[in-house]
Amino acid sequence: MSIETYNPNSITVTQSAKEYLLQQVEKNDALGVSLSLMPNGCAGFEYNWDFVVTEFYQQDYHIVKLDDKVLLVNNLSFPYLEGSVIKLQDDGIKGISLVVESPKATGSCGCGESVTFDV
Repeated sequence: MSIETYNPNSITVTQSAKEYLLQQVEKNDALGVSLSLMPNGCAGFEYNWDFVVTEFYQQDYHIVKLDDKVLLVNNLSFPYLEGSVIKLQDDGIKGISLVVESPKATGSCGCGESVTFDV
């Protein structure tokens, strides 16, 4: 059992989410994953996950270490995602998904695919 601490100035990745991300990164021969917000969806923004397969400029991202890999959050998205917790959710037959719980989100759509932030 691991103890996880919450840091409101960063992004917390639970152990199960970290293990899942590392498996996906290894399977896709990537340097890490990136998380950003894209204007889309009925609530305003959607979380956009992607693999990091090329070098990146460190100053353009907030970096969360995932052992020897990284989770990158671009500097435009980070103010909205700061203090978030990323969890792995097992929905049984519907599959496994990553859930971002952002304390700065003010709402979401009915299906949970998009989120609202008061800007």
